[in-house]
Amino acid sequence: MEANYFDKGNYEESKLIILLKEDSEYAFQLIFDKHRNRIYKTAIKFLKSPVIAQDVVQDVFLKLWFERKNIDVAKPLEAWLYTVAKNNILNKLRKIANDWKAVDVITPILNLSENNSDHKLIQGEFHNSLKMALSKLPEQQKTVFLLSRGKKFTYEQIGKQLNISPLTVKTHLSRALLAIKKHFESSGILVLLLFINF
Repeated sequence: MEANYFDKGNYEESKLIILLKEDSEYAFQLIFDKHRNRIYKTAIKFLKSPVIAQDVVQDVFLKLWFERKNIDVAKPLEAWLYTVAKNNILNKLRKIANDWKAVDVITPILNLSENNSDHKLIQGEFHNSLKMALSKLPEQQKTVFLLSRGKKFTYEQIGKQLNISPLTVKTHLSRALLAIKKHFESSGILVLLLFINF
């Protein structure tokens, strides 16, 4: 009977939420079908990755299901969903920023054009340290890093070239960046960079 009612397309959101609070999987599916595309489009606009955007969609609706008992029937469900989506997107952007932090801090060194001897000295130290850090990485991590930072490939492009998933690419890159960051910290390069005005 529940399905027949909703198949007419004449349901009210408040009734749908009430059914959701009563553990209706059918009501959940209708809400999912109604809102998933907009949430996905919003996520991919900021995250630029279909895989991560899909993660946002899954995270949002998992949270909806687990917190269904606490949903306020009197408030628009859409506002709740997009608040959760916004926070999830921001968290993922922070995670991505942290993944890139080690390399982003030292990237300016690659583009130095000054003839300043201090710049040249640190640039030489940077290249030597980076070469050593890369030599210690597993081959797959090294390849992912070089394709990402050297050729500016996306997760998807790297995945296709190496025949691995974009999520695996992201994992390899995160591990490579962490290893490089630790190597640079131990060599003192990151500390030196703090004293240079770019």
